[in-house]
Amino acid sequence: MAEIKTSAGTTIHIDAGGISTLVGGPSGTALGGLAEGVTTAEAPDALLARLGLVPDFARLTRPDGSALWVRGSAVSLLRPPLPTEVPPGGTAKATLLVGGSHQTAAEDVARVLAAVNACGGKV
Repeated sequence: MAEIKTSAGTTIHIDAGGISTLVGGPSGTALGGLAEGVTTAEAPDALLARLGLVPDFARLTRPDGSALWVRGSAVSLLRPPLPTEVPPGGTAKATLLVGGSHQTAAEDVARVLAAVNACGGKV
């Protein structure tokens, strides 16, 4: 079990193997893939390093320019984005299904494929 201090200050224990995505934002780092939403003030790269998960996660870019970390082994689908997945003026070039949630990346499909598979993906 891994110990996480939430943005609200509560210490929780999680199975770090259940984390499928990390997204940093103004309210902290959101951890995707857990049964409930968890946000921590810890920076994504620091959290991954502390939990020993750096090799398992590919760092990508969201269409708004923010960072997105995805666990390679949690990616089950990769394709070009549908028109409805490209934000106005956005740079979306790839859509991933990560642990049951769609994520859109600014990198093209070939770049995402290489990054995901380098981190344990099998797509």
